[in-house]
Amino acid sequence: MRIFYVTQGVHRTGGQLVNLDHVAALRVRGYDARFLFVRTDGTPPETFPAGYDAPWQAGVDGLTSEDVVVVGEMFGAGAQAVMSTPARKLIHNQGPYYSFMAFSDLDAMRRWGAEAMILPSHFAAGMLMQMGWDRPAHVVRPALDPVFAAAAGGPRELRIAMIPNRRPQEWRLIRGALRSRRPDLAGIPWIEIKGLPRAEVARVMAGSEIFLATGLLEGLGLPPLEAMATRALVVGFHGGGGREYATPENGDWFDDDGHLDVAETLARRIDELRAGETFETRRAAGQATASAFSRAAFEADLAAAWAAIAGPP
Repeated sequence: MRIFYVTQGVHRTGGQLVNLDHVAALRVRGYDARFLFVRTDGTPPETFPAGYDAPWQAGVDGLTSEDVVVVGEMFGAGAQAVMSTPARKLIHNQGPYYSFMAFSDLDAMRRWGAEAMILPSHFAAGMLMQMGWDRPAHVVRPALDPVFAAAAGGPRELRIAMIPNRRPQEWRLIRGALRSRRPDLAGIPWIEIKGLPRAEVARVMAGSEIFLATGLLEGLGLPPLEAMATRALVVGFHGGGGREYATPENGDWFDDDGHLDVAETLARRIDELRAGETFETRRAAGQATASAFSRAAFEADLAAAWAAIAGPP
């Protein structure tokens, strides 16, 4: 039996790196796990990140009924490429809000042949069950890269770090509202995190007192967890999937329409920091939350899922 994660051959961010972790961890456990690249632009796959082997093939020739293919919920080209093959079929649904980008509905997934789903959180699994998914749903929560916990403990500046791509307009609304209500806080730096390697992202988070969570339509939402691992204070949106871990003890969390409340909370936290509040209890709660997303926990989830799907290696 071979396991193929069907992707475009890109390994840069987010769910792409999660796929890479799945394949690498399965290979360590003794499964013949690989990538099957379906390129849509005619170019060769990207180079694998350092430290990972590169088991892959391009094209679907040779797939048998003994093989298992795993396709992302949005990757329509990949789903079409393997549809007529005899391989067993699974969906790796990392973004439940995007479940119907490639498939019109759950029945279309069943007709395609999906016998089970792998999901990144109990929140995501519950969402699919509520929509009517009645086949196995295996929760495999991703592991945080240890560079984030390792970055904790250094000096922090009174500044706000954030990742702008999820809410490119809304974070500006929050910043503008904060500065409009509190002109005295206009000098607080805002640091945009984009296009950086993980180690540099960790350094920026760890060096910032506050991380603005900008998650939107998330299946889990890793950035707030990464920020908590660095001991930054998290203020912002749970984005749906963040309900998996968001508590009043580890952050200030808001629903999607809470922009002005976020701005007011940022102002209050800045005032408290300036007054000497250290937030040690909150930082410790955040670290404890992040620590639950360990490599060992991820590997245990993955092993249980694939033992149920395919038996032992």
